[in-house]
Amino acid sequence: MGVLASSGVSRSKRAAMALLCAATIAVVTWSVVRWAYRPAPTGDLHHALDRTLADFFQSNRPVRNCVISVMSGDGSLVWSGAAGSARENVAMTSDTPIYIASVTKLYTATAVMRLAEQRRLTLDDPMAKYLPKELIDKIQVYQGRDYTNAITLRGLLAHRTGIPDYYSEKAGDGKSLFELFVEDPGRSWTPEQTIARARDELKPAFAPDTQTSYSDTYYQLLGKVIERVTGKPLEVVFEEFFFEPLGLRHTWMVGHCRPSGALCPLPAQVFLADRDVTATRSNGAYWADGGIVSTAAEMNVFLKALREGGLIRQESLDEMHEWKPMSRPLEYGYGTMRFELPWPVRALTGIPVLWGHSGSTGSFLYYSQDFDLYVAGTTDQIDGKMKPFLLIGRAIQTVNAESRSSGARRSGD
Repeated sequence: MGVLASSGVSRSKRAAMALLCAATIAVVTWSVVRWAYRPAPTGDLHHALDRTLADFFQSNRPVRNCVISVMSGDGSLVWSGAAGSARENVAMTSDTPIYIASVTKLYTATAVMRLAEQRRLTLDDPMAKYLPKELIDKIQVYQGRDYTNAITLRGLLAHRTGIPDYYSEKAGDGKSLFELFVEDPGRSWTPEQTIARARDELKPAFAPDTQTSYSDTYYQLLGKVIERVTGKPLEVVFEEFFFEPLGLRHTWMVGHCRPSGALCPLPAQVFLADRDVTATRSNGAYWADGGIVSTAAEMNVFLKALREGGLIRQESLDEMHEWKPMSRPLEYGYGTMRFELPWPVRALTGIPVLWGHSGSTGSFLYYSQDFDLYVAGTTDQIDGKMKPFLLIGRAIQTVNAESRSSGARRSGD
């Protein structure tokens, strides 16, 4: 949920987001100039990555825990490392489950694309074909015109319908739903209630297909479509489509740990600065938009299977990569993000062009075509959206430095 920024919600919000993005890039540049990271080769890649992670953790407070898994496309490198405490007096490990938050959208979108391949739906179907009128009635009324029945699955996937974001936008009480989660983390919410909040308490800001605006509501609606088409609960669909075939034994939807009735291992805590907000992750609202728990290593397994055609066909993945500008340095496709810093900043930071997805808990899952590397993990912080990318950049720089050093040693033999 809520990654770097949303755009297109209002004129003032778009201006604020533009300033935020510019400030983000400036902060990244300043940070790298301040403590430019140029890893010295050690001759031991795993040790070098361990040191990189430890250095990052020590220099990035208030991060309490972090984990990262790096895997090369050819399988020659598979490494995971962790730092900090998952909970009080419990060390963070590479096997500690994490709340992957909005990275879940990548799984939800892949499920929709798979159903499209099976001809059980088409992306240009209106959502009204699958969803009950009482759930979506007048959910998109802009400037007096009701667009609800014109909203397509494609528009939902691409964040281009104008339906407001139940999670981050403020209602008449002046509060976002996330703020209500933090105030009362013990209250239970359902996906239907989150959709109802967007429908009844928030207002669309633009007509469909005129702008790209990040909204968790879209993926709650897509989750309901998946359930309607398959006749199965979303957690069962994910199990059958992804978790079981890929052997993801440490991946589940919140509240649905496997095997049924088993005592779930506790995921790592999540913080808003120094405030523990972990309890909010189990209130029932985080679902098709952000409800998966996994490990960093298993996230990489999923992305590798997606990229290599193990889950959907290449032409379907190509559709998912029809990116449109959202808020720099992000573009958005169908459940996929593309992250590209301006070249000077990219050169300074070592953060390459990436595609995948981020989450509001500090979670990340990305692939670098330039280096043929998959990177996944979390930095545990809801505030601190650039920290995951700094960690990704450091890890990739380390792999690159060790690879160059190894190549130089071989050529000198």
